[in-house]
Amino acid sequence: MKIVDITGSRFDGADKSVALLPVGSVERHGEHLPLGTDGTIPAHIAERAGGLLKCLVLPVVWYGSCKAVRGFPGTFDIDSEALYRYVYSIMVEAHRNGVRLLVVVNGHGGNTTPISMAAREVSSSSDLAVVVLDWWKELGTEKLKIFTSPGHAGEDETSTMLAISEGSVDMKRAKVHEVTYPKFRIYSKRIDEELYSIALTGDARKATRRKGEELLDAVVHDLIAIVREARQMLDL
Repeated sequence: MKIVDITGSRFDGADKSVALLPVGSVERHGEHLPLGTDGTIPAHIAERAGGLLKCLVLPVVWYGSCKAVRGFPGTFDIDSEALYRYVYSIMVEAHRNGVRLLVVVNGHGGNTTPISMAAREVSSSSDLAVVVLDWWKELGTEKLKIFTSPGHAGEDETSTMLAISEGSVDMKRAKVHEVTYPKFRIYSKRIDEELYSIALTGDARKATRRKGEELLDAVVHDLIAIVREARQMLDL
């Protein structure tokens, strides 16, 4: 149930124990994908899962922390502290409105740390429980093997967008840019610039709508299972 679409009286009578919060970014995704790809995908996932779970779906947070590709036109890099404070405030307000389990469906890697910090802070000072999920690596994992060249605007993201909004994808502009990521987590502007010499990693040309549909089905299935397990753990 998307809360932006319901009246106050419907909200009053709704089961507010569980809510899904999609978080994305506005940033360059090659030359073939929309700038809002990272928000569109988690919003779609949350709406599908929310419909089946009959729980609240909060509006997508469109802006995110985009350090790696901030040099490309169309990228809006939001200060990490500002993102942390904003998401924290959303969590506080969700709890004040009756939510006891908030599940964040994150669509952008640069958001993970600020979101997790907010989740730890709010859960330590209230009885709100928060689950933070990076959809592209923590959901639908058994289907990830069908992609041989995933990445930022790569085969997996492009396939997913083809399944959600094929008309917004310009496959004629899809390119390949294979990179080797470090085996450990390293923060380096120079390495980011080398990895993202263009705003794409992987081979977007290998994307198909069918692969995207298969991945989305698996992602929604896993999200529903996690929510149900968390509800059991919390006796909700």
